[in-house]
Amino acid sequence: MAALAAWVALASACATAAGPAGGGAGRTGPGAGAAAGAAPSGSPGAARDADGGLPARDPYLRVGLAVGPDSVVVASPGGLRVRDLATGREASEGQGPEAWRLFPAADGGVMAVSGGPSGGGDTLPGARQDLLLEPRSGPGLLIDGRPYRGAAEVLALPDRGLVVINRVRMEAYLRGVVPLEIGPRSAGEAEAVRAQAVAARTYALANLGRRDSLGFDVFGTVEDQVYGGRDAERPEADAAVRSTAGEVLTWRGRPIRAYYHADGGGRTAAVHEVWNLPDAPYLRSVPDRRPDGSDWGEGDPHHVWEERWTASELRASLAAGLAGYYGVDTVDVGRVRSVRVLDRTESGRVRRLEVRAEGGRYVLERNDVRFALRRPDGRVLPSTLFDVVDGAGAAGGLVLRGRGNGHGVGMCQWGAIGRARAGQGYREILDAYYPGARLRRVYPASDGTASGTDRSRRDVGRAAHGGSAAG
Repeated sequence: MAALAAWVALASACATAAGPAGGGAGRTGPGAGAAAGAAPSGSPGAARDADGGLPARDPYLRVGLAVGPDSVVVASPGGLRVRDLATGREASEGQGPEAWRLFPAADGGVMAVSGGPSGGGDTLPGARQDLLLEPRSGPGLLIDGRPYRGAAEVLALPDRGLVVINRVRMEAYLRGVVPLEIGPRSAGEAEAVRAQAVAARTYALANLGRRDSLGFDVFGTVEDQVYGGRDAERPEADAAVRSTAGEVLTWRGRPIRAYYHADGGGRTAAVHEVWNLPDAPYLRSVPDRRPDGSDWGEGDPHHVWEERWTASELRASLAAGLAGYYGVDTVDVGRVRSVRVLDRTESGRVRRLEVRAEGGRYVLERNDVRFALRRPDGRVLPSTLFDVVDGAGAAGGLVLRGRGNGHGVGMCQWGAIGRARAGQGYREILDAYYPGARLRRVYPASDGTASGTDRSRRDVGRAAHGGSAAG
């Protein structure tokens, strides 16, 4: 108990000194991560093992927790093994409760000082480009006060500074993702949680190596999937991950692009309706309605929405949004004269939205509409499935009425919840949203707690930013 109390006290000190390393799971439940809606950056990488195919066992995933922080504190009650990944050699002998503060060296690389946030302990000799910190024993480790499974990797990039990574097995990673992406769910919604576990696993597996230039595979934020580590774990999500362990959606032998969103408003969208990315047979637009015509996702509290802007709010919102859309510092919109839909996609979403103002004529396209025309409080527009009720008339304001929440591609999370409540199983749910994809168990279950101590020599000694951690 004394050791545990000391560890909790250390966690509190670390969190106060440095703040949480994660990108923040401030928004949880349907729509938290992969549903955020910004165009996916980069090209989805193909999951691979040494033979170029699907992994035969629970793969490692490198989750980016922070890019560019001034420092990070890593701690473990059972001591930490610190390994230099450039050489594969152990850099420090850790005995008992231990904490290390890591920070960028003045001339590049990572410096490490023992003793937690205040430092004052031993310093590892010289700067290292890439350090792996693994718990020797005990309940895991803390990264800036937040508990995680697996190991911590800290590296230095010339143009990015410090990069903080949680290196963890896929099944352990999912335990910290699924609860934040689908939210707390009842026993009658368990099949939706299973569907979410499969979709999140497939998404992560398809993106192994995608962000190698940053030293990791996926962000632990809404850039990819929201990940909260051990703090986020919940029994119902653990059960869903365990019961679907190793199950992945594939197309022609590869993991699919398993996008998902909060609420499709009664019909999902094909990829080309939303982003400038290639279409896929399993990501086509599909109806999402019950036999009686009601929407499967109508359980979403915000399934039907209305947004209003005053003339001044509309001008300010567009000035900020258009500046980001066109990549400039400022846009002088002036008084907005009209807002109208020019045309729609096959699923009824806005393809092009025209804004006429004193500052000029602007045409916003597809999912960019949600980010360029933000709500008065700065939040992203719920969806592009809307009608213009009052398009900057005499009063100069704007009223939109719409349905759904998110980009609309792939699985509708609220639809999955509705289907589960009606008795559909997770396989039936996945087949509805990813038609034609094959559900396969590609590797057997593991306990989901491995920390990364059984890597091959090739993996331990890899270059700082090269290769995939799969397998």
